[in-house]
Amino acid sequence: MRYRRILAIGDIHGNYQKFCTLWEKLAFDETQDLVIFLGDYTDRGPQSREVMQWVLSQFGKPQRVFLRGNHDEMMLAAMLGVDKDLWKRNGGSETVKSLRGMEGLPDFLMRWAQAIHHMPLYYEVIQDGKTYWFMHAGIKAGVPLAEQETETLLWDREFATMPLYTGREIVTVGHTPIPYLRYYGLKVPVDKPLLRDGGRRNLIDTGGFLKGGRISAIDVLTKEIWQSEALPELGGW
Repeated sequence: MRYRRILAIGDIHGNYQKFCTLWEKLAFDETQDLVIFLGDYTDRGPQSREVMQWVLSQFGKPQRVFLRGNHDEMMLAAMLGVDKDLWKRNGGSETVKSLRGMEGLPDFLMRWAQAIHHMPLYYEVIQDGKTYWFMHAGIKAGVPLAEQETETLLWDREFATMPLYTGREIVTVGHTPIPYLRYYGLKVPVDKPLLRDGGRRNLIDTGGFLKGGRISAIDVLTKEIWQSEALPELGGW
């Protein structure tokens, strides 16, 4: 199938209301478009339960790809009894609050754990002679996609911050919030996706979990960008 748009959506982090404003703007059409979510659906924001419910309602539908992020990995580990405190310290406590008192919670969590288990770590699309790679965090340049380490795909910061990416593949990631890049000495827009190296390295986590932060999406074919409403009244993590 040749796609009209290949959309990537950055980290949602439990901000369901913000996400809904973005999803409406995208006007996604599964007969023409492909959408790839870059992971980190929960934690930090106040509405992780609603995000989880929405993802489960869409999981397995045509032309929707849900990748795994490091927060999804941490939550899955916590549900299995591993590193619960690590997850809670990194925003998992907000997810716990949003799930508190939910009817049918054990079954719901089982469905969510199964969904995370089936989320791929990366996705590749080839169209019109160009190769597009998608993952949550980053890659090691020069390493084939299937040989990338899980740690790199889920946790890497180097790909976002290194001076130059010279690979031929067009790579789109979330994970590293654009505002945080200033701490690495980069001069960047505060709340816009950063398209580096001629648009071959697309960084689209714009800190939706921050007060006034936005969730962002990009069409990697045209580089058109959409953003959620900021909704500062929701606060931030």
